[in-house]
Amino acid sequence: MIKHAQSNPLGRRVIAAILICSTCLAILATGVQLVFDYYQGVSGIDARLDEIEHAYAESIATSLWTMDEQQTRKQIEGIARLPDVMTAELRDPADKFLMRAGVPLSSVAAANTIRRHIPIKFTERGTTDNKFQVATLEITASIDGVYAELRDKVLLILVTQTTKTAIVVLFTLFIFRRLVSRHLSSIATYAQRLDLNRLGETLTLNRRSTSHPDELDIVVTAFNDMTASIRRDVDELALYRQGLERLVEARTAELAQQVTEREDAIRRLNLEMTDRLHAEQTAREHEDRYRQVVEMSPDAITIERDGRIIFVNRGTLNLLGARNEEQVKAVTLFDMVPPEEQAIMRQQLDAILPSDGEPHSFEVKMRRFDGTPINVEIRRAIFQYDGASAIQTVIHDITHRKSYEEQLRRQALHDALTGLPNRVLLLDRMEQAIAAAERDGSTVHVMFFDLDRFKFVNDTLGHGAGDELLKTITRRMSLCARKSDTLARLGGDEFVLMLEGVDCEDTVHRLVQRLMTTICEPVVLGDQDVAVTCSIGISVYPHDAREAGTLLKYADAAMYHAKEKGRNGVERYTVEMDKRANEHLVMETHLRRALERNEFRLVYQPLLDLRSGRIAGAEALIRWQHPQLGLLTPVRFISLAEETGLINGIGEWVMRTACLQAKAWIDAGVSHLPVSVNLSTQQLTRPHFDAEVASALKSSGLPAHSLELEITESASMRNPERTVQLLNMLAAMGVGIAIDDFGTGYSNLSYLKRFPVRRLKLDRSFISDIGISAADAALTQSIIGMAHSLGLAVVAEGVEEVSQLRQLVAYGCDYVQGYYFSPPVAPESLLAMVRAGRSIDMRSLAVTDVAVSV
Repeated sequence: MIKHAQSNPLGRRVIAAILICSTCLAILATGVQLVFDYYQGVSGIDARLDEIEHAYAESIATSLWTMDEQQTRKQIEGIARLPDVMTAELRDPADKFLMRAGVPLSSVAAANTIRRHIPIKFTERGTTDNKFQVATLEITASIDGVYAELRDKVLLILVTQTTKTAIVVLFTLFIFRRLVSRHLSSIATYAQRLDLNRLGETLTLNRRSTSHPDELDIVVTAFNDMTASIRRDVDELALYRQGLERLVEARTAELAQQVTEREDAIRRLNLEMTDRLHAEQTAREHEDRYRQVVEMSPDAITIERDGRIIFVNRGTLNLLGARNEEQVKAVTLFDMVPPEEQAIMRQQLDAILPSDGEPHSFEVKMRRFDGTPINVEIRRAIFQYDGASAIQTVIHDITHRKSYEEQLRRQALHDALTGLPNRVLLLDRMEQAIAAAERDGSTVHVMFFDLDRFKFVNDTLGHGAGDELLKTITRRMSLCARKSDTLARLGGDEFVLMLEGVDCEDTVHRLVQRLMTTICEPVVLGDQDVAVTCSIGISVYPHDAREAGTLLKYADAAMYHAKEKGRNGVERYTVEMDKRANEHLVMETHLRRALERNEFRLVYQPLLDLRSGRIAGAEALIRWQHPQLGLLTPVRFISLAEETGLINGIGEWVMRTACLQAKAWIDAGVSHLPVSVNLSTQQLTRPHFDAEVASALKSSGLPAHSLELEITESASMRNPERTVQLLNMLAAMGVGIAIDDFGTGYSNLSYLKRFPVRRLKLDRSFISDIGISAADAALTQSIIGMAHSLGLAVVAEGVEEVSQLRQLVAYGCDYVQGYYFSPPVAPESLLAMVRAGRSIDMRSLAVTDVAVSV
């Protein structure tokens, strides 16, 4: 039935009309129902929010007023678990965030939610008018459930309406087919078969006769009358046609004979004229087109015959800078080539050109008439010109292309910032230098430079300042190097200087010292003087390696060895450095699993109060019990942890472990032993770090005043505004703040005044030479006086001799740390020290003897 409907246009129209009407009614009814259900669902959510406002507002206000955070959180979480409620967020009257329950706001689509702001007001007992707004409750409810119910209803309505429409369509189609369509098809079939041979057939329909004719009967009668009329007209036309055809045949035969004779003559004449005109037109078009192309071409085009130029286009005058054609025709192509290129030009001009017209091309340098050199591509070919053989030469200017290619080659082989050779060009030159040294029996020195503390300059002053520093260092190093040396930048703050033919070690040593002195001179970046040092590693061909890549690798290893020894130094490569590199790889591999394997432990160095001579605290210091390398100090692995990003996990472990240990000391009866924990730069910049500290204190049960956090001077200035905000939050908890390694980094005293700092810790570099350097002594005394004027206590680190202690006491220093009193010890040993009363006699500055295990 469907197949028949597809072949019946009228049936399709009936079906389409029924479907359109039914669908419109169904859509209208469905839309009205869905709108009613949607508003009913949204009203239900609004009613639930009204119920929350009446049921919870007063109890939340009471909990907030009594500062019962736990009860408040339970209420907020209870609201978040109600149907359709996605998020419940509490903010104070200043719109500051207090707490939230439910899914994060960032994951909730604003278009599918209803938000209600409920003021939380507290009413004092015994009064009804005295209300205080203590917070605002923002509830975000989702209407996704309403949408889900609407989708289900839409699906049910669509299925029902589709089924009903299908039944109506099928029943209507059956009736239409039975009563109308099949008879119309019979009439159509009769009309299609009707021709002059079947005009005698009458049209009849297979249906019962009725006493009253309907529309189909009228159509049948009309068809039969029409065929009868057509049959009569056809008979008359047949008789007329026969007579006319006889007359036409006679006259046509006569005219056809005459026309044929004339057409033959005209056809022959036209063919001859057309061929001649076409040939002439084609020749003129080809010649004009060729001349136009040649004259308009920007390339120089010349025609030579017997070694002489007989034709030049306008492009030749422009390219060669000639005044006129005669100036070009008076010379040959060979005359326009510079002397150094004449051999190549002669070879190419003497080459035998293919006789089939295939062009011969080559590239060469030419000289314009004003003497300007240009790079050109020349194409020469034999062709016919004015009826004789000639050579056509096309000269294309490729000067810009050659310049661009040279620019690309330079970019591929040079550093974009400094213009120095990059690693690719350096290795190529190293291989050439090694090949020359192998022939001459000489040496090749490879010096690997790395700027110390360059990352700090980038972090504090910005990458623009860092780039300017690199360019300044590049200029200084270039002035120190010879023209025959190769200075390259490998990336970041790494440079390489390759020396060829220098066999005297004293010469190399003097050059290294000159380079280090030059690099260490201060550089003005903006309004600040910045001084950086460098670490240098040296490898030598053929003593250390015979391959360029290996020499560079060994120089790099030597440079890292210089950094590990304290930076600002020079190291020659040795075989042991390979072992250190392997050790570095082993350490990185094991460091990733050290926390899981519980390989870290903390030792504690006592903090001595110089007023009483007694222990007043302890600094937690991490140690790594490496399974292969033994007990490692932080110098061996902290920088590696910062490079790999593991410092955050290690720092969190140190803080939690130190808090637990300090609480254990309190439980053991020692309540005056606060613990200090060092923070890394990455910890200081982590979001919600204050929450991590609060969590460590809460989980350990340690009072906040028993914890002190130490940050380096440089780390505090990385983002000073953020640091001020974070330190104020920590100080508000009661946590102490100390500036570690004071005097070794970049700082700003205006920010130092804003930091909630309790203590400054003088770096051990000041203390080590305090007895022999008047400058260090004066600087130490000045820092102590400045700190006291700011109300800060001073801790001197690295005190190892009684003379140092005596001077610090004289300067008014408050606390000291160092091996003179005690090295870092196990927590049990520190507890034994405190219980045994280990101290310093402030009159004799002698240490009381108490045996402890380190």
